Amino acid sequence: MPELETTPILPVTPPRRSFPLWPLLLGSLFVFLLAGGLGGFYYLTKLKSEINSSPLASPEPSVGGSPSPLATPSASPKSSPKPSLKPSLKPTPKPSPLPTIPSFTPINLDLRFGNPSANIKQTFDDGSGTGRVINREYNSIQAGQFDELPSGWSPRVTVCYHLIANEKLDGALINYTFSLDNVTEVQDNFSSIGIMEAGRIYDWCHDVTTALGAHTAKLVLNPTRSLKEGNYANDLARVDWTNLADNIPPNFTLMGPVYEGTTGVCLFPQYISDNVTLVSALKIEQKVDSADWTAFTGTRYCFANEHNTTHTYSIKITDARGNKTEQTRTFTITLPD
Repeated sequence: MPELETTPILPVTPPRRSFPLWPLLLGSLFVFLLAGGLGGFYYLTKLKSEINSSPLASPEPSVGGSPSPLATPSASPKSSPKPSLKPSLKPTPKPSPLPTIPSFTPINLDLRFGNPSANIKQTFDDGSGTGRVINREYNSIQAGQFDELPSGWSPRVTVCYHLIANEKLDGALINYTFSLDNVTEVQDNFSSIGIMEAGRIYDWCHDVTTALGAHTAKLVLNPTRSLKEGNYANDLARVDWTNLADNIPPNFTLMGPVYEGTTGVCLFPQYISDNVTLVSALKIEQKVDSADWTAFTGTRYCFANEHNTTHTYSIKITDARGNKTEQTRTFTITLPD
């Protein structure tokens, strides 16, 4: 057989594969976007946690001392806020809100005293029977002094205050306190005046005292500072005066000596009067020669059977305030033939 010719078999080298770049680029882009999204989410979550844990936005602790549900703790351990209350302290309940005060519109009571702010006057009937009333008046910038008067003239001392309002006011809204010699006598309001028109002067008067001596009367507006408070130019008016004691002595005429026959030589006072004290209340005394003063009784004093003798006779009359008048006669008794 013919011998077959064998052809040597050579090793076959497989062809080299080529990989395109576009899948690699797409994968890299996907990884980049995914990483950016995760990073942004982490950043936003952390930022929110830091804002919630900031002292400026720290939630108010609840009654039990645990944080409020509004404060969401962050996943980061650094952003976990510490509780504002120490565990050793007893929890304090949240204070109750203060009661609501009802609103009101303040009233501006523009009230003031006139100038002069007050006056003192003495009123009396002179006793003439005509009913004529006499006034003696002093204002607050003068030194008021009133002489004592007979009680039968019904004297009165009155203090009057002058009030001026710059706007229309209801007198019932204006409170006052009136005091005499630092003792409160009246606490009231000016409802008796009624409505006070702006710019008009109103007088509030009050009878005070006829007692002797120095006196002070004061009127204070709105002393309790109520809601009807006013803005005053001045809120106190004061007036001082003195009731003077009678200093005029009694008046009389000593009559005598008069020869009255068997009664003897007599003396007696006549036309007795006083400006204040009643005649029946006057103190009448007599003194004979060197004897002491004794009360004058009856209507006269007589020397009987005292022919050719010399005597001194005196009459003294004293009123209720100690004012006195004295008259004296010295004479020699000579009986007619």
